[in-house]
Amino acid sequence: MAIKAIILCKLGISVIKPVIEELKKIPQITKVMSLTGDYDALAEIVVETPEELYEIFANKIDMIEGITASNTHMVMKEFTK
Repeated sequence: MAIKAIILCKLGISVIKPVIEELKKIPQITKVMSLTGDYDALAEIVVETPEELYEIFANKIDMIEGITASNTHMVMKEFTK
């Protein structure tokens, strides 16, 4: 069963476009959005295991220049209208 998570990112100054382009290169990330408010970007990621999520963070997301902080939430259940 797949695991879906939402990643909220705070970004540095003048890096929104390059960070979004780097996030879009990660195959497990299904959506990337630019936001207003406390966080600058949101990414939706779908993985098979918690270990896969860890590896993507450790080897890809944490390496992206311009992400100053992130907050990740695993989706427990999704409701559609």
